[in-house]
Amino acid sequence: MLVRERMISPGKRLSANLPITSAIGEFEKVSSSWLPVVDQGGSLVGLLTWSDVRKAQSVLASGKQEPESEMMVQDFMTTKFLFVTEKTPIEEAVRIMIDYDIPELPVVKDGYFCGIITDKTMLRVLMEITGARRQGLRLMVKIENKNGKLLELLQMISNQGGSIEGLCTYCGQENEYIIATMRVEDVDKYSLKQALRNLNVEVVDIR
Repeated sequence: MLVRERMISPGKRLSANLPITSAIGEFEKVSSSWLPVVDQGGSLVGLLTWSDVRKAQSVLASGKQEPESEMMVQDFMTTKFLFVTEKTPIEEAVRIMIDYDIPELPVVKDGYFCGIITDKTMLRVLMEITGARRQGLRLMVKIENKNGKLLELLQMISNQGGSIEGLCTYCGQENEYIIATMRVEDVDKYSLKQALRNLNVEVVDIR
C-alpha cells in the first residue's frame, strides 16, 4: 500500500506572498496544526505552523513593523519540514510520524503539494489490515519463526474451507517466533481450534 492510496484531500493552502494578517485569519478557520505554503507554480515551499502564527502575532502586536511594508507568509513560514511523496510506502510514513511524534505529514508529487497523511488515516489502515470490519473469527496465534511455518498455517486454514480477510504479523522476542493476527471467514471455530492443535500451533486468542 502506498501513501497515495490513503492520503486525504489537500484542503486549504496558502500562497507564500499572502499577507500574514490574511493567513492568520485563514489559519483560525482550520483544525490542522499547520497549513501548506506554495509558490506561484504550486510547489510546496514551506509550512505555516501555529508556532509561526504566534510569532507573527507577537511581531504585529509589538508595532515594530513598517505599515507600508506588509509582512508576508514567506517571512514566517517553516522551510525545513518532513514530508512524504505519493509513492512512499504507507509503513514508511507511519515510521516517520512515530519517530518524530507528528500527527500528520504533507504529501508531494513531483514537488507539488497534493495531499495529507494523518494518524487517523493510519488507524483506518490498521483496521483494514486486520479486517476489523469483516465478519468471521479473529484469530491470534504464535508460531515458530521458520521458513514455511506461516505458509503451512495459511494452507491449513484454506484446507478447512476458511478465507483470510486480514492478516498482520510481528516477530516476538529475539525473533524466535511470530505472532500472527488474522480475520478468518467461512470456518467453524471449534473445527479450526482442533486443526490448529493438530498443527501444533499455539492459539493466543480466538473469538
